[in-house]
Amino acid sequence: MKLRLRSLLATLAGLTLLLPACSPANPGTQDTPVDAASVPSGTETSTQEASPTPVAPVGAMTITSSTDAALPSDPVTLSVENGTITNATVTGPGGAVDGTFEKDAWTPSKALELNTEYKLTATASDGTAKEATFKTVSPGSAETTFSLAYLDDNMGVGMPVHVKFNRAIPEEYRASIEKHAKVTVTPEQEGSWGWIGDTELAYRPKEYWKPGTKISFELKWLGVQATEKTWLKKDLPGSFSIKDVSRVIKVDIANYTTTVVENGEVVKTLPSTTGKEGFVTRSGTKLILEKYDSLKMDSETISIPSGSSESYNLNAEYAMRVTWTGEFIHAAPWSVDSQGKANVSHGCVGLSRENAGWLYEGTSVGDVVEFTGSERKMEPSEGMGVWLYSWDEWKALSASGS
Repeated sequence: MKLRLRSLLATLAGLTLLLPACSPANPGTQDTPVDAASVPSGTETSTQEASPTPVAPVGAMTITSSTDAALPSDPVTLSVENGTITNATVTGPGGAVDGTFEKDAWTPSKALELNTEYKLTATASDGTAKEATFKTVSPGSAETTFSLAYLDDNMGVGMPVHVKFNRAIPEEYRASIEKHAKVTVTPEQEGSWGWIGDTELAYRPKEYWKPGTKISFELKWLGVQATEKTWLKKDLPGSFSIKDVSRVIKVDIANYTTTVVENGEVVKTLPSTTGKEGFVTRSGTKLILEKYDSLKMDSETISIPSGSSESYNLNAEYAMRVTWTGEFIHAAPWSVDSQGKANVSHGCVGLSRENAGWLYEGTSVGDVVEFTGSERKMEPSEGMGVWLYSWDEWKALSASGS
């Protein structure tokens, strides 16, 4: 308001100076314009120039951040009244801090310290130096931790970016967690974050990844709040890649077959057996989660007590896990006579030793296994359940609407 009043007074002063030149010499008379050619030689004339429009000085600098206190990995935005910022540097307790200034924002090259004050020095468009301080967040000691798996090369086309938190994340904190997680995909493919229950966050593409895709991500979670009384306290980068072959395994429960499709072409159809009455195999799109050359299988792990008529304790070759609830694809030489004819297992897909070995050799963790033909449906939490949703359903599980 003071700047506007000063400018207005200056303008009014200029108008006052011009009034005598424009007013009649005597009331009721009118000035006659003077023709320069009629002015005798040697007569001096004067021209009064208009006063220049005053330029308001650049005002104080304001710093804003995404939260009340700055998050250690977030940019801080700078602005000044009546001008712009052309450059900015930051110093902290240890001296100069690496960062970049672009589009009115300074971004640290690596995460700043928590609960620390920093001084920002900027150059304004009029050449003056501006200084201000900001402080990073001071979260309490309680921490929410998270883990990542499947960060390998040559994964199957179904593998998402998958994060597992050690506690339930309330809905009001999920959008901020997503906002601070960036995924880069080459070649570019449409994708979205989604929450599977309260503790799992995953990023999947609209369709299965293209063969050869490279996925990298930056989880900028240092100082991001996770629950009412806990925070995330770690930034984490990561990456993985998809193998050059799209392998989709199709298990037809009702017709006792397992068909392997590579790059859209059927390669082989194998006779198989799945879960019998009382142990029906779940329908749904699953992923290969783990692979074992040989794995001891004990019925007690799926709540069949030792001594029961259905109990078992054996070593299974070429075992490929598809759910956390005990479903595998594996060699089952004891059921070869039923494979292709009847379902006699406790939920797993049983193959001959030869067929299981062939399938095992060409299969990667993350390969898609589409189960059809039973009324028993897989629940998302029973495996890597990101492909149990349509694309619209999956996007609706994103807290940020991405």
